[in-house]
Formats: sequence, C-alpha cells, structure tokens
Amino acid sequence: MPRPERQRRGGRSWLRRPRPGEPAVSGGEAPDAALGAVSGSPPPYYLTNFLTVLDAVLRGPDAELLNQEDGHWIRTFRQLSAAGQKLYVRLFQRKLNWLKVNRLNYMEIASDLGPIVDELALAGLVQTGAELHDISDAVDLLSAPELKLLAKHFHLQHQGLRLEIVRSLLHLSKQQSVFSLNQSPGLTILNRVKEMVGQCVRLAAVARAVFSRMLLLFSLTESMDDEAASCAGQNQLCTTLMVNMGQVTFPSYTTLRKVRIFRHRDDLLRYEAACHTLTEVGTAMANKAWEDALHICKAARKTWNCVENSSDIRFFQELPVYLRCFTAGWVYTRIRFRGVEILQRLHMYKEAAEELKSLLDQNVFCPDSRGHWWDRLTMNLHQHLKQVDQAIHSLREGMADIHVHAGHRLALQQRAQRIRDSPSCKKWHHLLQELPKIQVEDVPHVTIKGRSCPGMGNALFLMQEESHSTVICSVEAVSLAHYQQQGFDQGIHGEGATFLTLFGLLFWEIIFLPGIPDVFRNPFQTYPLDLYTDDFYQHRREPIGSRLRFLQDASTETLHALIANVWNNHKGTSAALVNWEIFSSLQQAQSLVSCLGGLFLSGICKILAEDLRHCHGGLPDLVVWNSKSLQYKLAEVKGPTDHLSHKQTIWLDQLQKLGASVEVCHVSAVGGRGQQLS
Repeated sequence: MPRPERQRRGGRSWLRRPRPGEPAVSGGEAPDAALGAVSGSPPPYYLTNFLTVLDAVLRGPDAELLNQEDGHWIRTFRQLSAAGQKLYVRLFQRKLNWLKVNRLNYMEIASDLGPIVDELALAGLVQTGAELHDISDAVDLLSAPELKLLAKHFHLQHQGLRLEIVRSLLHLSKQQSVFSLNQSPGLTILNRVKEMVGQCVRLAAVARAVFSRMLLLFSLTESMDDEAASCAGQNQLCTTLMVNMGQVTFPSYTTLRKVRIFRHRDDLLRYEAACHTLTEVGTAMANKAWEDALHICKAARKTWNCVENSSDIRFFQELPVYLRCFTAGWVYTRIRFRGVEILQRLHMYKEAAEELKSLLDQNVFCPDSRGHWWDRLTMNLHQHLKQVDQAIHSLREGMADIHVHAGHRLALQQRAQRIRDSPSCKKWHHLLQELPKIQVEDVPHVTIKGRSCPGMGNALFLMQEESHSTVICSVEAVSLAHYQQQGFDQGIHGEGATFLTLFGLLFWEIIFLPGIPDVFRNPFQTYPLDLYTDDFYQHRREPIGSRLRFLQDASTETLHALIANVWNNHKGTSAALVNWEIFSSLQQAQSLVSCLGGLFLSGICKILAEDLRHCHGGLPDLVVWNSKSLQYKLAEVKGPTDHLSHKQTIWLDQLQKLGASVEVCHVSAVGGRGQQLS
C-alpha cells in the first residue's frame, strides 16, 4: 500500500521537495530554484502558481504520461528570463487568438513587450506576424475604425457593419488578381492588414497543448457536470492563486492514490481530445449552430466507435464510478447525449430515439443520467413518433432500472398517467395497469397576494417596509414577510443550501474521513470525489450509521456543541456543502437546530447521505421558525406561473413523513400601479 501524501493545512499548498541527493525531474528545477535564478524579487502569484502546477505534476505518478517532447517544452519555458516566463503565463491565461502587442498592457513585466515577444518567438513558444497567413485571423485584429479604413483603401461599398465589411474583404481576397501580376488579392489584403496591426503574437499550439495537458492532469478533481472541461486548468490556476494569497482555505484531509486513471499516454490524449470536443459542441449549441454541432457529434461518435468495443471498456468498467467520469468514454457519452438534444432541435426524433436506445444499452458511463434518458425516450416515442406501444415498453423498462431514482421514477409515472388519460391511447390501457407506482402524499397549500411590479411581469413584486417606503423584491421575500406576520421571527431563503449546510456541519469529519482510496487526489478539493455517487455511503456505511443513531437521541445541548465544534474549527474553510453565509451567526444555526430536533435531522441526513447526487436539489425554498416557541415550517414558494418539479414533490412528501410542518406557498399577483418606489 503506498504511503499517503500529507495534505497542506491552513490554505498553504503542499509540494514535496527533493530529498537530499535526489536528482532533479526531467522537466527542470523546482519552482523556487528556477525563479531564484532569474529574479531577485518575489515572482508574481500567477507565475508561482503556474510553476507549482508544473512541479506537482512532474513529481507525481502522472509524470510518466509525459514524453520527451513535453519535457523539451517544459525545459524551454524554465530557461526563459523572468519577464519571458511572466509574459508566457499571461498569454496562456487568455484565449488562443492572435493579439496586437501594442494593445497588451502588462506594466509589471515591461513597458515595451517587443523584446520579450522576440525571446518567446526565438524559443518557439509563440508565433509572430511572419506566421500569420489566415486573412480571417488577421482581420479580427483590426478595430472598427481600422476596418473601415481598410475597406475604404480597397474601395469596398459597405454600411458600416463589421460583419459586412469582413465578408466583403474575404470575398475580394478570393478573386482573380486585379492589383498586381505578381501578388494575389488575398496576399495584398493580408500585407496591408499586417502593416496596420504592427507586431502581433499568438501562442504556439504545440507547446500550449503540453501545458494545457499538465493543467488537465492537475485539475482532474474538478467536476465535469458543467461545460468547463477546457477551462478546468485555468480554473485551477485561479484557485491556486487564491490559496497562495490566503483568500481560500481548503479542508484538512489525507490523499491516498491507489488507482491510475490513465494506463498510458494514449488514454490521456483520448480524454483530452474528448474534453475539447465537448467544449466545441457546447459552444456551437450556445451559438444555436445546430448543424455544426451535429457534425461535431457525428465525428465524435465515429472516434468513440473505434474504442467502444475494445478491451478499454473493461478497464473503464473496473474503475470506481467517481474516477470513471475522468475517462474518454464518459465524456463521449455526454457528447452523445448532447447529440440527442441537437437532433431534437432539428426535429429528427427518430434518430434521437435510436441514439437514446443505444445510450441505454450500456450502463458503464453516466449511469446517473439513465432516468433522464428513459424519460426523454418515452416522450419522443409517445409525442413525436406516435409509437405508443414502444413508449409504454420503455416506461416499463425505465421503472425497472435500478439506476433510476425517485425523481425520475415519478416523472415516468406521471408520463404513464398522461398516456392513460389520452383518449387516443385507450387500446393500450391494459399495458399500463401493472406499472409500479410511487405513492406521494400531497401537502398543504396556501395562497398569499403580492403586488406585482409594473412592467416586470410576475418575476418581481413591490413590498412596503416598516419605514413606509416601497421596494422591489422577489417572490421569496414576499413569502418571508408573510411568515413573519404569522409569528416566525427567523427565516432563511436558502433553496436547499440551509439543509446541505447543516448536513455538512453535522457530518464534517465523516465527509473528510481518511483512508478511502482515490477520493482525495490533489490539494485543492472542497469535497471527496465520491460525494455525489452511491460509493459515498458504501465507503462510510458504519460511521454514517453511527452518526445517524447519535443524532436521533441527541439532546439540544449536544447538537449545539456538535455544530459549534465544527463552526469554530473550520469557519471560512471552502467546503462544497457548507455555505458559511447562509446563517447570520453560529447562534442562528443553533437556534434552528433546536427547533428541528435530532430525530428530524437524523432522517433528512440519512436521505442526503444515501443519495446526495439526486437529493441535493428540490429542497424547500424557505425555512422559518420561532426561536421562542421552537415551532418551524418548511415552505416551497411558487410564483403565479410556477409549478412543482418532480424532485420538489418527492422532497415535500418525505419531509412530511419525517414529521416536518411543510406547505406550498403560492404567491398570486395583484396590481401594483400607483406605488411610489423609494
């Protein structure tokens, strides 16, 4: 068993130094040594962070995924002057575009960046204007006045729109030469643009890819739930910066690596390529370029097909699910589902249904998405393809799928109800009789009135304060005022953060429990990697069970002491579940705990511990309580056009069964004309 590396405490990054007599790593010297050789003054934080990341990867087990070419570029960077290193990192933190040197303003590096750009170019780390050959890239460097001047120079008619001028220039560049017998129009335009732009620079793609790859290795603990795959390394640099500046402190824990996510370099390169493709698809979808996005997805599908039936799948399957999400197969699966969304946008429902069936035929990747896939497949079959019998068959399979959790089960059940209620589907009613059902009890509903804000629809309301001034507020603020009038002197609009924070405080040492392999892999984690998987509960079954039993019988004083111990020892520490600002003070948190009681807290923490992935959303918006009578109420707030989601319905039912006082608070809008805002 490998010895666990000690984690940094108090927000300082941990970095193993060479032992006496230990040879330097292939990438160069340790950061401090390298910086000491080039500068007598302390380096800027962004450079220190960059070197910290390089050093951490080079000294870690993933270093063998790098090859000689990678080592060459790392050594080249190390050999730059201090100013050269600073400028390279500054450029690295920007998008990979051509930039005007005279528009770069890094006075902490130098007032004249030209010689430093020349140093980087000589090292092969950047490209200069001599390598700018694409007219589109060149024209993008021009400001609006410069672009108009260029159009005037070539006698182009335009209406001042940038896009129109660019199109005209590109069209002109492809015409037969009318300017010179020796020079094409395209080259003439390009040379003219370069004269106007002056010195320009862009990072060389090959070297940049090496450093991006190292940042990717360093930041493998970042969530892939959003579309920030290509920005993971950049985010990690920002995180390291805040740590080194003392602005962020991470929890204390012990790292223990046993499993290698990447067996060899090809695994890493495939994962890296998949992440870039996911970003490309997300960008195309954001720009509503559906045809382009579909083309990217189809190309990605072909790439993945080459690997899908190989022995790699067996290796991926053997990884725990919280590490499997950092494999190419997982990312390509997410790309494929993006493809489903694109196909539906293009009204290609038959193709979308076939792709969904293919996704559901495997359960290695993204198993937590299967409920969503079954629901989407059923909708396509029923509503768009009118294949009711197949829709019912998919309903049956979805309800029997062990990976489909309560919220999606309820969604499938309600879809079955819609089919049952449809007059055109009567002949299939017998197929729906034996479907399993989720019994969900309704909760009380109340309706209050709020003055709508003129011209703002139903999103904002007007409310009169004690000072008789009228202010614009949210629907939740209107509800809090209502409950205050009902005698609840304390209230929080937390949208689930309230209970997640209590869970984090009550289970802090269990969440950061040592000895579990591969859940802590670098110094900058706010949660263990298994937190949002079924493995979280399985890895900690005994301590979780013991803590739940402890909470059931705990007195108010004991609960107060437990909350205070974590609050006082870890206040301000960056932890995923704990929002330190949700409570105004420790005393307010203790006041709420007094009202809720240990038995209720044990019940809600059990639900969260067993399935945090699917249960962290849908908790009621408001928690209100009376600090004297110890009465409380949990309320889900709905504006005039809002409806309960499936997760919210499930949570309200579960909370009511745990003995909580819950209700849905509907805010209806009344006219607000004539109100004077203050």
